[in-house]
Amino acid sequence: MVLRRRMADFCSAVDNRASSIEALRDRLADAALQMGFPFVALVQHGGLPRLVEHSMVVTNYPAEFVQSYRENHYFIIDPVYDVSQQLDRPFGWEEIANFVELADHQLALFEEARRYGIVHGITVPLCIPSVSYASCTFARSEPIEITPSLMTTLQIVAGFAFKAGLYLHHAMHGRNVPRLTRREAECTALIALGKTDWEIGQILGIAQTTVRYFISRAKQRYGVFRRSELVARAIVDAQLIRDGQDRVPDSAGDKPECE
Repeated sequence: MVLRRRMADFCSAVDNRASSIEALRDRLADAALQMGFPFVALVQHGGLPRLVEHSMVVTNYPAEFVQSYRENHYFIIDPVYDVSQQLDRPFGWEEIANFVELADHQLALFEEARRYGIVHGITVPLCIPSVSYASCTFARSEPIEITPSLMTTLQIVAGFAFKAGLYLHHAMHGRNVPRLTRREAECTALIALGKTDWEIGQILGIAQTTVRYFISRAKQRYGVFRRSELVARAIVDAQLIRDGQDRVPDSAGDKPECE
């Protein structure tokens, strides 16, 4: 019950949208601390090096450790990233050895982290297909009992933080976010719910051809070819309409060229 309340408080705070990456970091760190973790790191993975210049990093790890991590290019060898690419569920660091054989330099990384109190961790793999891979790690110096309730709570908190972080990160770097019209956003949201074109037409009271028109135009705005890519981009940019909420008002631009 306590975990659910803390999770709800954090998600509500993030849903009202933090004004900056720093504000998101503070809210995420506060939520992590309330769940028993004084350290948290939400990191977007790139290729190699994984922490590319414009990747999102939201963390309250000690500054000295973060500096050492970057200067020594630990992001290339960090086994936490390797395992997070293999699993689609949260995992405790005690599991890492079951998935990768730890080399001496990787053990040395864990030993250095230990000196800063980063000893026991739970990592949540995060992925928006065709957009980004990331992970959110909650760490502490003492062991913690891993329960299904805790893992679920951490997964939901990490997911909300990831979505909010990408939105802020893109805005900070001047990424031009396409704006979907109300109908385009509605159709995209219903695709995300697994609805067919016929079902979307029935729900919205429009023809299947009109549904395809709005979906096609939404894909053109984002420059993507697959519906899964459209949904992923729209989720990241908070374009999907919730009940009773219009992202963009009705306009002439929402009328298909022909029925």
